[in-house]
Amino acid sequence: MSEPVEVAIQKALTDRATAFAIAQGMAAAISYPNVVFTPPAAKTGTVYGKWLQVSFLPAPSFETGISFNSHNKHNGIFQVSVFHGIGAGEPAIARIAAAAIQFFPRGLQLPTESEPVRIDKQAYRGPMLKDDPWMMIPVSIPYQCFARP
Repeated sequence: MSEPVEVAIQKALTDRATAFAIAQGMAAAISYPNVVFTPPAAKTGTVYGKWLQVSFLPAPSFETGISFNSHNKHNGIFQVSVFHGIGAGEPAIARIAAAAIQFFPRGLQLPTESEPVRIDKQAYRGPMLKDDPWMMIPVSIPYQCFARP
């Protein structure tokens, strides 16, 4: 049985985020929605902790045509929040955020059971925010998927 399109979209994006975490050497340091997660220590000696949090933020879908043969356009933002222990400086966390942007390039297509999920716009980072004992940079990844209802 195939997954509902919204679930397939989230899974494709989350699988890509997991591959990014592995590429960054952070395979065990990624927080998924509704999954128990304990962040690493923010700082141990001279080593700063780092971890990722993924969030699926769908927007309302809509029909792209007026016929019975039309598709629904599903779009939204997939967010990868990069957390880093306070005190390491902005470049340490900004490098990881920049790598996430490069890992989700505009035009990337991620397969699902039916229609691919496409990164339709350039991913972008937000401002660095303090969440004691962490600094966090959100990376927003716009996506879209056209699927039959």
